[in-house]
Amino acid sequence: MVSNLDELEAALSRELDIYAYPDRIWPMQRTSSEGEHVFDVVIVGGGQAAIGTAVGLIRERIANILLLDENEAGEEGPWVTYARMITLRTTKNMPGPDADLLNASFRAWYEAQFGAQAWAQLNLVPKEQWMAYLKWLRRVMGIPVENNARVRRISPHRAGFQVEVEGANDIKQVLARKVVLATGLGGAGGPRIPSLVSSSVPKARWAHSSEMIDFETIRGKRVAVLGGNASAFDNSAAALEGGAAEVLHFVRRKQHPEVNTLRYLEFAGLFRNFIRLDDEWRLRFTRRMLDQGIPPPPYSIERCNFHPNFHLLMGCGWISVSEVDGGVEIVTTAGETHIVDFLILGTGFEVDLTRLDFLSELQPHIQLWRDRMQLGLDALDQEIGRHPYLGEGLQCISRSPDYADTLSNLHFANGGSLASVGPIFTGINGMPFLIRCLVEAISRDFFLSDVGAYWDEFTQFDRSDFEGKRELLASA
Repeated sequence: MVSNLDELEAALSRELDIYAYPDRIWPMQRTSSEGEHVFDVVIVGGGQAAIGTAVGLIRERIANILLLDENEAGEEGPWVTYARMITLRTTKNMPGPDADLLNASFRAWYEAQFGAQAWAQLNLVPKEQWMAYLKWLRRVMGIPVENNARVRRISPHRAGFQVEVEGANDIKQVLARKVVLATGLGGAGGPRIPSLVSSSVPKARWAHSSEMIDFETIRGKRVAVLGGNASAFDNSAAALEGGAAEVLHFVRRKQHPEVNTLRYLEFAGLFRNFIRLDDEWRLRFTRRMLDQGIPPPPYSIERCNFHPNFHLLMGCGWISVSEVDGGVEIVTTAGETHIVDFLILGTGFEVDLTRLDFLSELQPHIQLWRDRMQLGLDALDQEIGRHPYLGEGLQCISRSPDYADTLSNLHFANGGSLASVGPIFTGINGMPFLIRCLVEAISRDFFLSDVGAYWDEFTQFDRSDFEGKRELLASA
């Protein structure tokens, strides 16, 4: 067993060498008609899904890639920004973005620093350590990430796509044959903001749980948190630990669900084959996944209950919210009125491609589930209907033949993929299957697209195995 990171990195280097064959980098390098470099794959995002996809592509010898993340280096994803839990909510034994490389796994990284006994005693992974592991994996695998790079627009181009990127000091264009959107749970729309809040309360009085919140500014204040999910309770705890005078936590349900139905879906057969179900079956599963409430972990509730100034109000949805002289007035479905100073919305994310400004040129042509299926008028079916209808490689499908080739090279590895490919993106749980699905599809598309060029090279291939020893041919 290795005893430090230097030894682990040497072991990883050896493992990569053992599995190096075939080591030929492909596809063939391309340039635009103006001589500009064309990346094979541009991945929008620098978090765990983006890193995992990059590792998988590098192992497939598709190395002409670029990751673009709008955040500072080391702040990609939620783990050290707006994630306010103490640990990951998933078991420590789950494989992650390591693409089946033993010495690139989180366990190997953890044991190299803290030892096998520490691993055995570890219950759940501290989120800061998970982020440190992702940073390490990015470094040792040589993943090219450009930070402070916000994607402003993705447009069709003869080479595939033109990606307009706003950096710290300039705006530039990047060309790519394929684009993968690895932009997180909210990456196919954005935070779900109740209109009764956004339309009646100044923004200075509220924040969504996915925003950066300076909890020092609400020290000594009365805070209301809305939502029954784990993130909502994490934010209540963070407010309490930050010195809030009182936290009122509102949940619409009368009691917490006890069963996390997604746990049943965590098996290889479903992770791998959900995409192969017909539309009716996928719709059945998706309806139940979205309809069944996911309980917050017991320890998230306990973390809040530790504080005597935490008050949980079950069966209390909000009817109206308005700014008053004393703060913000909340009227609930239970007929109660409360006055607080600040609101935190733990209301999750929604899928709505019209909210993605960078996709404004392509979005009208992307086929959605409501284009394929006759759906009901209830809120659940309307939500499903806004999901992009994706192919087996998480690629978009066009509403018309004009954009078919272009959109087949745009892949959704974010929250918009749920209805099409199942829960392989809902967390770390299905990540290895997400990566394989993406990498196999990208590899297939590149080879089939370029097969004519490979045939030409094949028929002209004349490198002699007898270079310098041609006399052996004469004596044969």
